[in-house]
Amino acid sequence: MEDRTAAVIVFGAAVSDRETYERFALTGIRRVAEPDSVIVPHEGHASIQAPYNMLMEQAAGYDDLEALVLLHQDLELLDDSLLRRVRALFADPRVGVVGSFGGRSISLHRWTETTDLYGSAVVPGIERRFNPGPAEVEVVDGQLLVVAPWAVRSLRFGESLAKNFHGYDVDFCWRVRAVGGTAVCDDIPYCHHTAKRKDHDAIRRAGIDLALMWDPALRPPEWQAAFQS
Repeated sequence: MEDRTAAVIVFGAAVSDRETYERFALTGIRRVAEPDSVIVPHEGHASIQAPYNMLMEQAAGYDDLEALVLLHQDLELLDDSLLRRVRALFADPRVGVVGSFGGRSISLHRWTETTDLYGSAVVPGIERRFNPGPAEVEVVDGQLLVVAPWAVRSLRFGESLAKNFHGYDVDFCWRVRAVGGTAVCDDIPYCHHTAKRKDHDAIRRAGIDLALMWDPALRPPEWQAAFQS
């Protein structure tokens, strides 16, 4: 990807099913994108962290990057308010990542159990609205992550968590906050079309790994190396 001098928004997705991506994610991206936006799908990876890190590397090559929008292949953006919302939030230089919904009072090893939730979450037939955004939170949900340029250039997703899939969003938000940034959720309209039943065993294993990485009481001596991976 070549450097540019004009401001640009990059949209990216980890694609395992091209038909699903084109039907949902790409449809929504085209609804939101501006004429000079860049759309980059990454296909053929077993984890989400590796393609997201590749997208971060590519987006970092744009001198005047405004934002990197990372979304699941089955998530459809429903209106064109995303970029207006993100530009307003990124006016605060502390903001490193924006999502549609998120939470506070996160217990790392049981992060899915918090009830202190903000924003909204939508799957076909079900719309859940929590405390209204914009709101600063500890974690935004990973189905939609909009990353600020400074975070694109300085942070990466922890690939050591890839074996359980889950927890990559918690880990990334903790990385943003570890360097003085913030995570913010807003009520960005979307529909997560093919949300699947949760794999509770994988979530539990990911929670243990997150706690080992981020809880000061449990942090192993090699934590700093893990933070960089």
